[in-house]
Amino acid sequence: MALKLEIAQEILLKATRVTSVEQIKLEECWHRVLAENIVAATDFPPFDRSPLDGYAVIAADVAKASADNPAILRQIENIPAGFTPQAAVTTGTATRIMTGAPLPPGATGVIRLENTEVDGDMEKVFTGKGAADSICRQGEEIQAGETVLFAGTVINAGVMGMLAVLGAAFPKVYARPRVALIATGSEIIPVHQPLAPGKIRNSNSYMLGAQVAEAGGEVKLLGSAPDDVDKIAQLIAEAPVSDIYITTGGASVGDYDLIGGVFRKLGVDVLFDRVSIKPGMPVLAGVKDGKFYFGLSGNPAAASISFEQIVRPVLMKMGGRSRWWRPRIEAVLAAPFGKSTGAKRFVWAHCWQKDAHILAEPLGKQGNGMLKSATTANSLIVIPENSPPLAAGETVEVILLADVTF
Repeated sequence: MALKLEIAQEILLKATRVTSVEQIKLEECWHRVLAENIVAATDFPPFDRSPLDGYAVIAADVAKASADNPAILRQIENIPAGFTPQAAVTTGTATRIMTGAPLPPGATGVIRLENTEVDGDMEKVFTGKGAADSICRQGEEIQAGETVLFAGTVINAGVMGMLAVLGAAFPKVYARPRVALIATGSEIIPVHQPLAPGKIRNSNSYMLGAQVAEAGGEVKLLGSAPDDVDKIAQLIAEAPVSDIYITTGGASVGDYDLIGGVFRKLGVDVLFDRVSIKPGMPVLAGVKDGKFYFGLSGNPAAASISFEQIVRPVLMKMGGRSRWWRPRIEAVLAAPFGKSTGAKRFVWAHCWQKDAHILAEPLGKQGNGMLKSATTANSLIVIPENSPPLAAGETVEVILLADVTF
């Protein structure tokens, strides 16, 4: 009997352990996962500074300045960014200041350069509007002792910049989960070979390899093995040490569905062998010595969906991420879905916004062995268990697979 998806996910996640921690150069951290909280050692900004090129002044000196009655101030210093002020601003004086430079003592505002006119060492200020607000105050963004970044955070461009701001030159990150991929089936040939009667190219390894990488894993493609328990088991046994081993093909019920036998030969404890989803119902999952073993369908669509719903959450947790699930939203069907379903079904779709509505349209033909619809999909429509055909205009749940601009 097929296991409900949510139960299968719970079983696997309970058995999942996070990978080890390593310390690497900041420039190598893109898309890695933080393994430590990052606490600010100092305030940021570390001093009061100017957010623009202009003049540091006493705000009261320019409060009533206008085009007809400019304030006249004497320049006493010029402060480029990176230099320390030497003179205090006093009534009737101003300091030329550049963006990012420290505010001199005594200054209570900054005037934009374009609101002034220079005559020797004297400055005419034509408006003082906003002068007191044109200061970046020490600690206004970050205060010393504040936890700014948290373990489990995926390091994107903003996090890279913030790590640099905080001086984290060698952050601690979780090791990437190592994933070995094997395609099984005597009909499978390498991608570079010409097709022969009865043969198909190994598309699953490349498709799943991309899905592994997108989830933060490190993939090793081990090629293919024929429909032979001993040869498949040998290929797995001789594979580089990995955290997850995935085979495609031989996971269903039939004369050449051999992965159950492979798992028994390797001593893998099977957790379940079927999950109530379409496509991708035949899924073998097992553990041995803390490593996961998955046998997915050889049909590309089924293998991709099984990976997405069964393997990806494991990879996400194993890799140290704080969130394991993709975002889900409600959308309106832009076209009917004409099939009834018993098991929960996942349908590749295109999702977009029109006026105030989020729309989702099922894409093309979507049989177990069909892959074309996946090439343009940015989402999955979730069809509940025991659902009748759905008409256009009905509300459905949608899983977002990629960045979608609404």
